[in-house]
Amino acid sequence: VQQSTEELDRFRVAVQGSKARQGNDDHDDDVVGPMPLPDTAASAASSVTYGRDLLPGEGAAIAQFVQKNMRIPRRGEVGWSGNEIEQLETAGYVMSGSRHQRMNAIRIRKENQVYSAEEKRALALINMEEKQQRENNVMAEFRDMLTEKLTKKHGALVVQDRSDINAMPKDA
Repeated sequence: VQQSTEELDRFRVAVQGSKARQGNDDHDDDVVGPMPLPDTAASAASSVTYGRDLLPGEGAAIAQFVQKNMRIPRRGEVGWSGNEIEQLETAGYVMSGSRHQRMNAIRIRKENQVYSAEEKRALALINMEEKQQRENNVMAEFRDMLTEKLTKKHGALVVQDRSDINAMPKDA
C-alpha cells in the first residue's frame, strides 16, 4: 500500500506539476488564460499617463511590452511568440488582429500613444541626468576656484586641511 501511494504521488506530481507537491487542491485560484507580463516597474508606470483614449491599465500593459522591446500581441495572437507570428504571416496566414481596418487603426493609434509617452519619459530621464551632470561640473568648478583662492591667500596648509575635511566620512 505504501508503494502504491508513493507511485500515486509521483504520478500526481508528473501530471499536475509543483502544485501537487504543495498539496494545493484549490482550483478556484487557477488563472485561466494568458498571464500578464511580470510588473517590473509598477511605481514608474503608475505615474505615467498614456493618453485619454486608453482604457484603465491598457497603457501600462502595452508599455510593459514596449519596455521589454517585445512585439505587442494583437487579438488572437496571445500565446504565440513574435517570431512565430512573423513566420506565419510570411507563410501567408492572416492574423485576426490585422484583418479589420478600423480595429487595426485604433490599435496602431493606441500603440503610438504608448510609444510617445515612453519616449517622453526616456527624454525626461536623459534631461535629468544631463542636468545632474551640469550641476556636478559647476560644483567641481566652484570647488577648484575655492581651493585656488585659499591656496593664494593662506598657503597650501589650509588647502590640505580642507581636503582632509572633504575626505572624512559623512556619518562621522
